[in-house]
Amino acid sequence: MPLPVKDIIDMIRTNISKRGTPLPISDKDATGWTDGLDIPMGGETILYTGLLYQLNPYIDSVVDRLDKLDDESLGGLLKVGKVFSGVLDISRFFVKPDKGDIMIQHEKIRRIALLLKKAGVEFGYLYKDEMYSGVLLYDLGLEDDFKKHAEKVFRKFKEHNVKKIITIDPHSTHVLRSIYPQYIKDFDIQVKNYLEILVERDLSIENKVEEKVTIHDPCYYARYENIVREPRILLGKGGLDIVEPEKSGRLTYCCGGPLESLSPKIAAEVAKYRAAELSSYCDKVVTMCPICYSNLRRVARGIIEVEDISSVLWKIYGD
Repeated sequence: MPLPVKDIIDMIRTNISKRGTPLPISDKDATGWTDGLDIPMGGETILYTGLLYQLNPYIDSVVDRLDKLDDESLGGLLKVGKVFSGVLDISRFFVKPDKGDIMIQHEKIRRIALLLKKAGVEFGYLYKDEMYSGVLLYDLGLEDDFKKHAEKVFRKFKEHNVKKIITIDPHSTHVLRSIYPQYIKDFDIQVKNYLEILVERDLSIENKVEEKVTIHDPCYYARYENIVREPRILLGKGGLDIVEPEKSGRLTYCCGGPLESLSPKIAAEVAKYRAAELSSYCDKVVTMCPICYSNLRRVARGIIEVEDISSVLWKIYGD
């Protein structure tokens, strides 16, 4: 029996409509990365996380449970959740994120913020007012739902007089920079990715990291937003020897996401193929997307070492 894809999509749509995110996430897990950083609230330029790094441990938890449940049991649970949707949040059954993973994701965002500060970039943050971008609604083809959600996000930016946004992941970058203007007539906010900004600011090197790595380019950076040279410049300046796989840059290969929320088994097969390909070039892989990081790491333990670029950049440029 195939996975009840329609019911899973309905659960995602309902969560975003009612709670603003695909899965219920606590305020502490969403904004706890800011502790001790003294980032001002709001401002014309803000750092926008899109909550994607923070949601990653939640997504991993759901994928793990989807993988363990047989399809018939899952279908029954989702139907119960639909019938009792007013009093029972069935998604909470699936979501038991690992606290250690949450802290790891927080540390990645902290490092990005600290690197931007070191580069002299002034920015604020919306804290509890930050909203998920809605990119999964777009990916799933739910255009009406996506448009409504995007309009809510845009209104929130306008309430805070935001004029410039610094994004930190490929999904949020692409949806805000290239998709929002197609759905929101008066979208007039400048969107730049932190990797682009760090290259422009010419950060000083603190430590040379002389090792061999290969890069997994996320589809949204490489295929749609042309963010290919920036990570290579930043890593290359730090002493890393970058071994390019055949499928890199605009010809990159998918990690399997975001299919993992609908079909963990198919996503895992795609990720295994990509991990095997990357391992033939180097056993250390640098990713730039929280979804890619999780999908590759999930299938590649003992085959390749997967590291987010924020952690590598911190080794090079961090104090």
